[in-house]
Amino acid sequence: MGLSDKKPAPWRNPLVGRELALGLVATLLFFMSMLMIPLGGAFFGIFTPLPTLLFYYRWGSPLGYWVPGGAAAAGSLLLSYLGMVPTIPFFLGLLGLGFLLGLGMREHWTVEKTIGSSSLFLFSLGAIAAGLISTGIEGGLVLHMEKSLEQTISAVFQQYGAPSPEKSLLEQSLLEFVPTAVRLMPGAAFSSILIVSWLNVLVVMRYCSLHQMPLPSWGKWTLWKAPEILVWGVIAGGFALLLPFEFLRTPAMNVLVVLGTIYLFQGLAVAAFYFERWKLPRVLRAILYGFFLLQMSATLGAIFLGFIDVWIDFRRFARKPSSTP
Repeated sequence: MGLSDKKPAPWRNPLVGRELALGLVATLLFFMSMLMIPLGGAFFGIFTPLPTLLFYYRWGSPLGYWVPGGAAAAGSLLLSYLGMVPTIPFFLGLLGLGFLLGLGMREHWTVEKTIGSSSLFLFSLGAIAAGLISTGIEGGLVLHMEKSLEQTISAVFQQYGAPSPEKSLLEQSLLEFVPTAVRLMPGAAFSSILIVSWLNVLVVMRYCSLHQMPLPSWGKWTLWKAPEILVWGVIAGGFALLLPFEFLRTPAMNVLVVLGTIYLFQGLAVAAFYFERWKLPRVLRAILYGFFLLQMSATLGAIFLGFIDVWIDFRRFARKPSSTP
């Protein structure tokens, strides 16, 4: 199975029609699971861009427009019927993310350009939406988010258990951290989009490998390294935090959050390189990846590993791996 530039209408080609139907259904299921299933649904929801990405990469233009276009129409109607109109822009943004990722892969952009520009697109849409929303909120969006988060924290502590000195101290600490957390949301949002893009691309790369579809000439992910120039961003961000200028702190912290995510990818690539070399079972690899992504101390360790790998290059100490991930 390879990439196609054929232009038949989906209803005239059973293969295209079947993939189109699967893509539409999968897109809606992924997104609705995020809205309807508590906690666990978010994991499936991050793959909402996946069918669009794969279908466009597989079929190109104009066939590749059918999944995002059809999903946009069907999803908007469904969400309107269910009274979830405010979620429609987010849904459309995820479809746009999948389309740009597929376009980047098909046009042989670099992996950095593919993931970076696609993520920047969705982040920009979110920033514009936030700006429009803030104009109608008294005191501005930041103050509104701070108050909402403070109320949520207070409500949670009031709901669970009787008051105690320890709980009061923890609640007070969290409330004091709220302004910082809100000001870090731009960096956290962009980092989250980068992770969503990265996961969707990895899944499609794996799918293409299993189905013998051609891949972009990106090389193996286990050998990927972040552009060296990003080191200067870390240095500049750290230096800005040391300066006695409060207006620099928030931008610097947001930049460091985003760069930390990029070095997390490099740290995971180093780990994947050795998982492959040691021929660890795939189930164990999945558990370890989950540990790196969900355990804060392990995540910070992977970020540090990726950052110092810029100079040490841990993968040069090992022989070339013999198996394919």
